[in-house]
Amino acid sequence: MKKVALLGAVAWLAARLAGADPPAVDHQPVPCTLPEKALTLCATITSDKQVAKARVYFRSAGEKFYSFVDMVFGGLNFCGTLPAPREGKVKTLEYYVQAIDDQFESTRTSTFQMAVQPEGACEFPPVEKDRAKSAAITVYATHKDQGRKLPDGFQGAGVSFVPVVRK
Repeated sequence: MKKVALLGAVAWLAARLAGADPPAVDHQPVPCTLPEKALTLCATITSDKQVAKARVYFRSAGEKFYSFVDMVFGGLNFCGTLPAPREGKVKTLEYYVQAIDDQFESTRTSTFQMAVQPEGACEFPPVEKDRAKSAAITVYATHKDQGRKLPDGFQGAGVSFVPVVRK
């Protein structure tokens, strides 16, 4: 009797996992942005399950560690607001979008390169127009060696930085 119950549980789990596709992320890469302006990146994320988390991972090109911001569902897509890159400190921003569903299936986009260019050189910058969003950005570290503050290449005004806690 125990073997039948165990085999039934294994068969149920195998059938459940076989249909577990990761979320699909559709994001059009952004070629450029402006210095000293917070920016918002959006993606359409679909899943057979519930999307549990959506994030934008980003760093100044050449940096060792990524940081991330959570994306919020806005009715049509998920968007995340990144802190402003500092003029002269960040020439290129590297980023990718990751999504995780409620079954812990995850997917991510390729890593994209976004040039930081002066106004007029960037045709359609993804500048965040909502001052409230620009003034309430939460950035999360991905590694304990990132320390307790936002990387120097990004403006800290209106940004809360959450470090990785050492145990």
